[in-house]
Amino acid sequence: MKFPSVFYPLLGILPLAADELPVSATFKSVGMFKNGLAVVRATFPVDGPGQYLWDEVPRVVHGSFWIESDGVVSVQSTKRMVTEIDEVEAASGTLQDDLAGKDVKLWLSEARPGENPILTGTVWKIPTPVTPKAWDLNYSSLRPNNSYNRTMGNTVYPKPNAVSSTGNFLVLDQGAGNRSYIPQNNIASIEVTGPFQPKSRKVEKPVLVFDIQKAPANGGLVQITYLTKGLAWLPSYHLDLSDKDTLKIRQNAVVRNEMTEFNDTELQLISGFPNIRFGAIDSPIWQNTNLASFFQQVSQAASGRSGNSFLSQQTVTSNYVSFAPSSPLPEMAEKGNASDDIHYESIGKRSMKSGDSLSLDVASEEAAYEKVVEWKIADPRNERGRYQSTSNAKQEAWDAVRFTNPFKFPMTTAPALFVESGKFRGQSLSEWVNPGQQTCLPVTKALSIRTQASEIEEEGKREIVLIGGNDYQRTTVKGTLTIENFRNTDIKMTVTCDFSGKLIEAEGDPAISLRTEGISSVNPRRQLDWTFDLAAGKEKTITYRYEVLVDR
Repeated sequence: MKFPSVFYPLLGILPLAADELPVSATFKSVGMFKNGLAVVRATFPVDGPGQYLWDEVPRVVHGSFWIESDGVVSVQSTKRMVTEIDEVEAASGTLQDDLAGKDVKLWLSEARPGENPILTGTVWKIPTPVTPKAWDLNYSSLRPNNSYNRTMGNTVYPKPNAVSSTGNFLVLDQGAGNRSYIPQNNIASIEVTGPFQPKSRKVEKPVLVFDIQKAPANGGLVQITYLTKGLAWLPSYHLDLSDKDTLKIRQNAVVRNEMTEFNDTELQLISGFPNIRFGAIDSPIWQNTNLASFFQQVSQAASGRSGNSFLSQQTVTSNYVSFAPSSPLPEMAEKGNASDDIHYESIGKRSMKSGDSLSLDVASEEAAYEKVVEWKIADPRNERGRYQSTSNAKQEAWDAVRFTNPFKFPMTTAPALFVESGKFRGQSLSEWVNPGQQTCLPVTKALSIRTQASEIEEEGKREIVLIGGNDYQRTTVKGTLTIENFRNTDIKMTVTCDFSGKLIEAEGDPAISLRTEGISSVNPRRQLDWTFDLAAGKEKTITYRYEVLVDR
């Protein structure tokens, strides 16, 4: 039985109520995406109706905070003045602060006649000034064109209280209302009397107050589920090519925790392409945000100016999380389960502190493979049939490894490192590969294979064709591909050539396919694929011809 949560952000700072029971939530499971977002499930026990206080408020993604309980639960996000105790004293260099509240005995270096060179008392504690909050009511979501007004004209900034200081004096309370100001340059030594007492201080702290209005008589569990930032996993692959027929592949994961400390928590690695519409927007339940920044983030997301780069700028580690229509939080799955193209891989229960990193092997397999020399020739023309400025860019062949994903789960986008007989060979980028799907990864540039691609216009009549009010020139082009093997071993060659136009003929019986980017082009955009063996020291020439319409 699930009940939605309700939260009420408050502006004031309230003391810890006597009837609020502090709780320590246990992190049950954490599912990590590769972009720094994590699905967290935490629980805490309740003994019955009442108010329970949790002082570890997470930075929650908007719309992802949910409560599951057998009772009726509402949640209040607020702040409390709580007492923190410093178990280890760290000297700041300011006597008044370091000794505040301690009983001391002072020896003066100089004393006036009749003055006692030894003084005792309690070091006075400087009161902490309180500055009222300022709220920006100039919400970006209410401004024309969602523009951000940097003048912040609706913000009222109250004048802060003056900071208390004792100057160069050490102030002692000596009882009966007596207070002494001793110049610090007249203090020869100080002794702190009595046993060590941990230093305590009052601080304001964000908290969540769970109001359990109805609970089972014998108690129960409250489960909190939310998306937050600060935990990510970074995959990589290690491919050993020492055996000429079978490669060994290992998947490694580096887990980085910048969220909070957790103990004996189930960790799951999530890979896929989920829709997370509000991934870059902080929920107002988080006390370190306000309505002005919330509406600004929403407006930026709506206008396409949100921080999408947070999720997509590093394609090496992320399959890009879309900001398209939102979807509910995925259920945590069993190890190795794949559902709706989102894969969960359990790495067991782990304990980590904030700032810790963990590296471990997730899986290893073997697979048959073959070495090929891969040459890709980009289309020299744009959608108008004109040569592009980059058409003369040098395009070289690469030694590559072709194999089928041997894992029972997808290979996610990640770096792939190649070694052979203990020697480093290269590093590539492996993109998403489904189980049983073939992939081909470049390893190192094939410097001993000479390649050359050229195109020339054949002589003849240049016919003018009118299409949609535009005039195009129809011309026939002949392309020539030359490959020369300078090695003393035979090679398997794969050649991919892109072009725009209508194919007339091509040598070598290549596979012909249409490219998806040509769907709106006046010229069909095609791809030719050849695979052949080339003997040591031999040269091969391939020609093809096509018609193309060039926008004049």
